[in-house]
Amino acid sequence: MKRAFYITLIFGILISCSENKTISEIQNYVNGIEARTDLNESITEFNTEDLNGEIVGGTSIYELTDKKNNLYRIITETAQPNDSTANFEFYYKDKELVFVKVLQFKNNSTELDTIINSELYYKKGKLIKQIDRKPTELNSEQIKLLAESYTVNGLGTE
Repeated sequence: MKRAFYITLIFGILISCSENKTISEIQNYVNGIEARTDLNESITEFNTEDLNGEIVGGTSIYELTDKKNNLYRIITETAQPNDSTANFEFYYKDKELVFVKVLQFKNNSTELDTIINSELYYKKGKLIKQIDRKPTELNSEQIKLLAESYTVNGLGTE
């Protein structure tokens, strides 16, 4: 019985170390992208209007690609009619989503309140770790679909 326990314990430690190594590799990859000076950034901006034609929000999309149009990062900044803002950073490696940072703020009259502050790590299309710095019910699969929608809808390399 002790032997089975120790084998399970060792197996658990090995899996944990492997996950931490993968997270560290993703973090290094993201930092490497931010340090590169050979990438091109393009910006797409548009406003959101209400039924009366008044601007009530807007979105800015920043896309980072190389000379061969390989996608490395998409950042979106969205101002919503309720004065909240949402920022998403999507990082891609070989056309696969590897990292997402999500920040959402609610703009109160006296302060800027963070609603969501999360980081999501993906490997081969599967979530391997989610870090929520604020309690949230953020759905990692919906975030992945949102990242894919930016590449399918005319942005990115698709």
